[in-house]
Amino acid sequence: MTLSVNEILNVDMLNNTFLKNGIVRIYDFLTTSSAEQLRQCLESKIDYANAFHLAGMNRQASDDEIAKLNNETRLGLYNDIYKAAAKGSGFLYGRHKIEPDSKPELTNALSLLNSAHMLDLIKVITNKNSLTHADGQATRFRVGDFLTRHVDDIPGETRQIAYVLGMTENWHPDWGGLLQFFEKSGQPTDSWSPTFNSLTLFDVNKIHSVTSIAPFSEKKRYSITGWFRS
Repeated sequence: MTLSVNEILNVDMLNNTFLKNGIVRIYDFLTTSSAEQLRQCLESKIDYANAFHLAGMNRQASDDEIAKLNNETRLGLYNDIYKAAAKGSGFLYGRHKIEPDSKPELTNALSLLNSAHMLDLIKVITNKNSLTHADGQATRFRVGDFLTRHVDDIPGETRQIAYVLGMTENWHPDWGGLLQFFEKSGQPTDSWSPTFNSLTLFDVNKIHSVTSIAPFSEKKRYSITGWFRS
């Protein structure tokens, strides 16, 4: 079971777009069969942990662990998460870090991103010649999930280029889940709606968020995300 990438055309155009904006999206990134394999895996085969920010710490808990809480404690947990988010700090979404024992579709996807051909391609598109590898996690955003405004450039880390491999079909932008970028002042700039089988690359210094999934959303937002590192 292997995953394959479509031929990437107009690399010069992708490079020019990235250098101008610090963001670029590659559409129809994977072959049709590869994209379908990965979509099915993300939607049905993964046990996601709920990642969230609470009391100044990043934490996670499974659906079962949260379900075992009594109603008052569970409501209090979400209330505290949303209170922190209201002040611009926090996140809530499902995640599964891709490890060697993850589902084959996930390990194959990460191997593909770490292949010499792909690393060379990303280097050309972004002008980041120091890239050596990528990490990755499967993500699931459902109703109420969000990621507040932040940058990915963290001191002591080696992150250079953030990526989002979108795996949700027929997403309606009114459902939320937008990859939203901002000026330093907080002024919103570009919004990128989830798009199936697209690879979005952006500089780790770009301020961004994922807008909350609306209560009337008919789908969950699935993707593989991570960073190309030096």
